[in-house]
Amino acid sequence: MCLLFVLTVTLLAQLLVLRQLRFDWSIVAVVLLATVLEVDYLNYTSVSERNYDGSSHVAYVQLMTQHFRVPSRYDCGVCGHPPLYYGLAALWSKAVLFAGWIPLELGLAWLSLLLFFGFVVVSLLIFRSCELGPGASWLATTMVLFWPSSIINSIRVHNDALASLLMLAAMYFIARWDQTGRKRDFYAALTASALALLTKSSGYTVATTLVIFAGIRLFSTKSSSPALRRQAIRQCAEALLLLVGVGILAVGFRSSERATDLCRKVLGSACDGRHAPVADTLRKFVYFDIADFIRRMDSLPQDQNRDYFLNRFAKSSLFGVAPLGDEFETTRHQAIASALSIWLLLVAGLSACTFALRVHARTVHWKKYRTYFVTSLVMFLFLVAFRIKLPNEFHEDFRHIYPVLVPLCMGYALSVEYLGRGSRVRYWCGFGIGVSVVALSVAFFAR
Repeated sequence: MCLLFVLTVTLLAQLLVLRQLRFDWSIVAVVLLATVLEVDYLNYTSVSERNYDGSSHVAYVQLMTQHFRVPSRYDCGVCGHPPLYYGLAALWSKAVLFAGWIPLELGLAWLSLLLFFGFVVVSLLIFRSCELGPGASWLATTMVLFWPSSIINSIRVHNDALASLLMLAAMYFIARWDQTGRKRDFYAALTASALALLTKSSGYTVATTLVIFAGIRLFSTKSSSPALRRQAIRQCAEALLLLVGVGILAVGFRSSERATDLCRKVLGSACDGRHAPVADTLRKFVYFDIADFIRRMDSLPQDQNRDYFLNRFAKSSLFGVAPLGDEFETTRHQAIASALSIWLLLVAGLSACTFALRVHARTVHWKKYRTYFVTSLVMFLFLVAFRIKLPNEFHEDFRHIYPVLVPLCMGYALSVEYLGRGSRVRYWCGFGIGVSVVALSVAFFAR
């Protein structure tokens, strides 16, 4: 009954919001269907199966609820994280779980589901602002919704639920500010970036991107009017001062800890343990083992000397870095996982080839898409730096930069749209590959 209540209320809220924002019924339908699949996945898995440290996140929320303060990083496994998500989860627990008839873990998974819906809404706004055609918009939306890691992340009890939403919102508002120059978009981007910093260290990526584009605007207004020049200088200074101040505040939550080294103050418990036993080499970061990628569902290497960053990164974009649980160890799931791996390579290959063709033909609208390209690049470089600094299988996980999935799916949909201009056969082949990913993902998770 609790699960049915959660599903019903969520579907009604989604229907109301999407129709209020005037999205097409075909978009509304796929969002609602994805929610049904996510709640079904929630029904037959435990919090620890959906994320290996789920119990620690629940403990952090309980500590916030009971003591009304930020706990010591030694009170639980993830207590070194900034407190914004956990404070929100504690308030949500007080508001929703007061009667005691909804279990705490279900209530927190419901919060993640609602935050993921916010992520989906921002994705739809991005597709609308980039003026995707109806077919491309539907394909990109469907791929984001039914991507395997989307289904997993949608109901995980984790601060990524809020961090991903804020990072994507920052990406969207930076793009809008870059295109229109409106001050309200700048301050919305600044707010989202600051809140992301107070949620998780992943927020450094969007904060860096905002500063980069503030610098670009400052440089581009050298020959502009004095008013525009002053505005650019003021915005650049505001971005630097606020984001540095919020970063110091986030670090300050750990100032009372016994650890005094910079790594633990900035990145928290991510600096602890689980380091790779084999030294890194350049080959680990540039080589990709296609056969191994297709053959196995998990990202853990059988040979530490063949622990390739790109293999684990790509595989984690599908299934994460930890085993999904006994429910997914059947022969059928292994076969579907191999097919999904092949289709991921097809999607990536087709997108890369089309992008190269468009660059050669000079048909890429850099002004429209450059923010999403730069933000994705910054996020990927931060992840590589994170992995090099702290060699750890959990630091190659795609979920740290999960918002990149949105521009990647949009890029694929635009590739299909571009190829379709010269041939309907090419269009339907590309469209079919995207829909096949969705169908395989549904087959993998649906009981």
